[in-house]
Amino acid sequence: MSSTPCAACKYLRRKCTQACVFAPYFPANKHADYAAIHKVFGASQVHKILHDLHPNQRQDAVTSLVYEANSFLHHPVHGCTLHIHNLQRQLKDLQNQLQIAKNELASYTNTVPPLVDLPSPVNYQQNNYNTVLMMPADVSNNYGGQLTSQQLQEEAHRVESENITQMQQMHPDAAQSKGDDCP
Repeated sequence: MSSTPCAACKYLRRKCTQACVFAPYFPANKHADYAAIHKVFGASQVHKILHDLHPNQRQDAVTSLVYEANSFLHHPVHGCTLHIHNLQRQLKDLQNQLQIAKNELASYTNTVPPLVDLPSPVNYQQNNYNTVLMMPADVSNNYGGQLTSQQLQEEAHRVESENITQMQQMHPDAAQSKGDDCP
């Protein structure tokens, strides 16, 4: 063991020994990482976790503990669950985009794509929905892009025109009789 104590022993103000479980994972230059872990989990809990793990698993555990501790220090309420939620949302969005691309590709090759059971759309906490189409904003009729206000107005005008045309075809005499009643 070198003469410089590990970050954990330095933080705890104790002598670093050959048997120090923290030394391989918290060298003297990793003081901030150990301070974060100590604030969130405590020295005895981290020691217990590392002691109970197989030596091959300890580095991954330390990396995970540092990430979790830093997440809790930056986001005290949600911690790392905020990051997990964002990654899950990105995964679902990418799956939806992939399915759209497969459908578009299948339309070019005139084959039927295999049905993929995608999970139901993500319930976003923010309002990320295109209110006209009731779909996630990034999954609209133009394959991944959002509809512009101009496109929405054109679509609304087209639908209104179709409705008027259908009404006139269903009741051709109603339009003429309406004109006859006017003085």
